[in-house]
Parts: sequence; C-alpha cells; structure tokens
Amino acid sequence: MTGQIGGAATATAVATDGAVDAALSALAIDSTSDCLSLAVMKDGVPAASQYEDIGRRTTQEILPRIDALLKGAGLDARALDLLLVARGPGSFTGTRIGLAVAITFAQLTGRPLIGVDSLHLLAAQTDPAERRRFVVLLNCARDEVYHAAFRWRDGRLAMEGRIALSSLANLLPELGQTPVVLRRFNPGLATTAETEAAFARLTILPLRHAHPDAVRLLALGVPQYLEAPQRTWPRVTPIYLKSEAFRKWRPAP
Repeated sequence: MTGQIGGAATATAVATDGAVDAALSALAIDSTSDCLSLAVMKDGVPAASQYEDIGRRTTQEILPRIDALLKGAGLDARALDLLLVARGPGSFTGTRIGLAVAITFAQLTGRPLIGVDSLHLLAAQTDPAERRRFVVLLNCARDEVYHAAFRWRDGRLAMEGRIALSSLANLLPELGQTPVVLRRFNPGLATTAETEAAFARLTILPLRHAHPDAVRLLALGVPQYLEAPQRTWPRVTPIYLKSEAFRKWRPAP
C-alpha cells in the first residue's frame, strides 16, 4: 500500500536556538506522537519546553501543562504573537487533540497559527552541515512507514518530493545505503522477524538534537512567520496516519 500527501518540494528555514526577533513570543504544541511536547518563545528566544511520555493522558494534561509552561515563562496567552502546531502524520487522537487546542488558542487570541508536518520535525534533528540527501522514516504501525527525502541547502531544510506511505519491504530497495532518520512510535508493536531485520539494515544518520520536540517546531515555524508576518495564513489541516481515519472525522467548519 502506497499513498502520497503534500505538494511540490519545499524548503524551510531553520532558526538557531538563539534570538530570532527581539519582541516575538510564541507557543508550540506537538501531540502527534507518544510524547506531549510543548515549547514557549519569549522575547525572541526559547524560554521553556517540555517533552514527556504521558501515555493516554493528553486530553487531561495538555491544557494544565500549557498553562504552567506559560506562567513559568512569565507569559499570558494574550501576549503571544504566534501559535505553532505539529499536524501529523502520527497518532490520530493525539494529532486531533493538539490541533484542536492550537486552533482554539488562535481563535481566542486572534493570532496566526502555522502547522508543520512531523517529517520536517524529524528531519530538523539532523545537523545543517550534513550535505547528503537523506530520508526520514516514521514507523507507526507494524511494517508501514511514512517517508520523505530531505536535503540541507544553505541552512534551509528542503523536502524533495512528497510524503508517502509504504511498506518497509517495498521501500528498502529504493533506499539502498541512503542515510535515514528513523522514528518508531510503537517499537514494541508486534512485527515479523523479517521486518525487524529490515529495520536493523538501515543506515542511521547521526542526530544533532535528541528529540523532534517543540523546540524544533519553534525553529521551523518562527522563520516562516518572520518572512511574511502580515500575511493571512491558511487554515491548518491535519495529516492523519490512515485515510480511513480521516474519513471518520472532519474538523468543524
């Protein structure tokens, strides 16, 4: 089974972990995986972040944790200039929760909301000094992987082509020795010995950042905003793990 999501090749600037704008404040939310990740930018620098496996408690925990993070950074939601959210692919329920919270914050504050896909966040863990083309693999169920190719170009992360969904067995011949970033949401999920052997044969690319956390989301999304802060941003839509799941749920108009 193979499917494709997204459009033409894109390039996304990645900010450093230092100041990007002397006055900018932002909140980043990522609940697409097995971890809830939040980050706050204040006065142009990352001020607080959290990355934690909270199991199935996302619905109960996300709002109190956002409130605590904002208060810890000395910020009120009304003082935010920008909201950022991870829009999948990933957990169907987690993606929906994070997106619903981010949309609500954006509506209540009147601030722009920018969505970033999960594979860009995974790619942003790598070192910008990397010159080789690499492939990001996101494994959420058994032997199926979302995948997309990336390359760093002058400090900008460029996606080559589209996000696709394939079985690992079908993808391996195409990968060859291409270095990959691998993220497995459920490494304990029942897989065949053949699939595990296939994962073991992958050439893993070293990472500069340990987690695809919400600080990476700030680094990817804030430069997009700064390039055109006055533009009307399009509505953020989710990328779900399965098209069948998407057909069962539609966001309210």
